[in-house]
Amino acid sequence: MAANRFLVALVFINSFPLFSIAQEAGRFTKPHDFYPENSKIISVPQAPEKHYSDLPNPYTNINLSGDPYPQNEPSVKFNAKYSNQVLAAWRDFRTGVSPAQRRIGYSYSTDGGSTWSVSQLIPALDPNHPLASDPVVCSDTNGNFYVATISLTAAGALDILVFKSTDGGVTFPTYSFVQGGGSNTEDKEWMACDLTKGNSAYKNNLYVSWTRFGTPAGILMTKSTNGGVNWSSPVQVSSGNGVQGSDPAIGPNGEVYVVWVGGTTSINSIFFNKSTTGGASFGTEKIIAQGILPNIIITSSNVTFPSIATDITGGPRNGYVYVTWCDSRNGDPDIFIMNSTNGGDNWSIPVRVNNDVIGNGKLQCWPWISVNEEGKIAILYYDSRNGASNNIIEAWLARSTDGGQTFVNEKLSAVSFTATWPNVEVRFGDYINVDYKGSKIVPVWTDLRAGGSDMDIYTAVVDIALGVRNLSTQTPSKYILQQNYPNPFNPATKIKFSITENGKSKIGNEFITSLKVYDVTGKEVAVLLNESLQPGTYEAVFDGSSLNSGVYFYRLISGDFKETKKMLLIK
Repeated sequence: MAANRFLVALVFINSFPLFSIAQEAGRFTKPHDFYPENSKIISVPQAPEKHYSDLPNPYTNINLSGDPYPQNEPSVKFNAKYSNQVLAAWRDFRTGVSPAQRRIGYSYSTDGGSTWSVSQLIPALDPNHPLASDPVVCSDTNGNFYVATISLTAAGALDILVFKSTDGGVTFPTYSFVQGGGSNTEDKEWMACDLTKGNSAYKNNLYVSWTRFGTPAGILMTKSTNGGVNWSSPVQVSSGNGVQGSDPAIGPNGEVYVVWVGGTTSINSIFFNKSTTGGASFGTEKIIAQGILPNIIITSSNVTFPSIATDITGGPRNGYVYVTWCDSRNGDPDIFIMNSTNGGDNWSIPVRVNNDVIGNGKLQCWPWISVNEEGKIAILYYDSRNGASNNIIEAWLARSTDGGQTFVNEKLSAVSFTATWPNVEVRFGDYINVDYKGSKIVPVWTDLRAGGSDMDIYTAVVDIALGVRNLSTQTPSKYILQQNYPNPFNPATKIKFSITENGKSKIGNEFITSLKVYDVTGKEVAVLLNESLQPGTYEAVFDGSSLNSGVYFYRLISGDFKETKKMLLIK
């Protein structure tokens, strides 16, 4: 590491302290994903003890990779034209672990993420690039899927290739060479498409940002204006070494925003830059957030990247730019979010996303963010709050309907798992991913519930529009309406109830159970349920983001059973 490990004087931006833009050039000195093939092998651990959470888990988990060899570093994206098509891709080691044979595995869904195809490998179409890593999924408004990769040449160099699918992710028959060659080493690319609604002159432009270890060093960007056939010469986004993990996003008028991480051995710095020329040139990079460097023990590189998303809905928060990241300003790694309402010129005070006890020593890391067409936010992250140690983790989801001011945090993983890896070539990865379209959220994460080194790519079926989820099909002994949790709440709360076989009211030819919400005047403000249900235990989610603070009542009617309870919304 470089010798300049002292901290420089504090400056103040947006009313919170940041350290100088100076950083250690040696923090990131080589690619994370490729190591010599004779790297020292770490013994493969035995299957860990399963760690089950006490919290209810209403979300169905699906194993996307379904392979006994390791898979990690997933990416996922809805099709921008066909909303029921979803593509997930990941780094896949099914053809070799030691030495590591990095390939790209993928699976697709045609029903919005409820069911998935059997996983397979993207073919190595270029004989000079037999292996590939770090897949990133993207889509354009013509219905095409793209998978950007860091591809290994036969000579051991790292180049960027993009594979293209025109049939919903079923096949990938073509590819394009993006960047690479010479003595340069390209690493950790990410990809975005201009999906704006007609305001942008750059609609459907594809953008790839990445880290170059070579000349010129730093964060670079290239673009394609013809569906990935040709790519522009690189443009400098950030100069110098010591940076990594860039993520691009597109604003409502075609602005191109990029965030990445840098800093020192003690300070985590989140950098930002933007282009108002369709990626042809960028302004001056700046630090928008800083905190104590977190100890991310689930990865050998101690890295957690930032993620960026924009609101291009045309709604009340149109143009907002959101950035999420992890640091240890509170004494342990937490997830934070901030926003800019003026294109990144100024930024809000950071908001802590995860809702466990502050400073409890638990790990939250690897956040990724997505914003849907209604401006609602989803953040996926790893969380150790239910584990005995910080390498026993679960996937968690945080959702916000008020621009990131408040969040509902929910556990996605049905089972906790211990993060381990067979050797430094495979590792556990550096990130996970999520996409949000309509009412559906598709998270993808690396999961080791199978034990040993059997990493799999998992997703959870999350459809916010469902409102009510079945927790158990076992017939309960009696009707139960539980107190909502949390209470008081803001903006959402959960209501759990049980119904039996007998005594359901009959309306027409159907047996109907209803769950409705009323204000203090008796006015109905929400219908959470009014349909036929099988006996069992259920959980409803009530979102009060559109209501004023105050007392509300929820009432369950099923057969002869009627019960009403009170809850309190505080904003």
